[in-house]
Amino acid sequence: MAKEEKVQLEGTIVDNLPDGQYTVEIEGGHQILGYTSGKMRKFNIRILVGDRVTIETSPYDLNRGRITWLFKLPPSDGGRPKRPGGGNRFRKRRR
Repeated sequence: MAKEEKVQLEGTIVDNLPDGQYTVEIEGGHQILGYTSGKMRKFNIRILVGDRVTIETSPYDLNRGRITWLFKLPPSDGGRPKRPGGGNRFRKRRR
């Protein structure tokens, strides 16, 4: 039996849930429970509410999926919000 192809969808993050899970709204208003893929967890890619993502689901269960890609916002939109405090978080303090 051949392996089934994954269904790739694009959506927007609506809610941030505990344990690296997110609610993703796709076109048509449907909401999917998504979790971050292994590489996104490994490299500590942060996902915020309002970000555009690609989510892949199994053709058998379209209510759950793995978030595989985070789209960057163009600079004209102001980009992602800055972290409070700003600057380099590893900068040495002057004495």
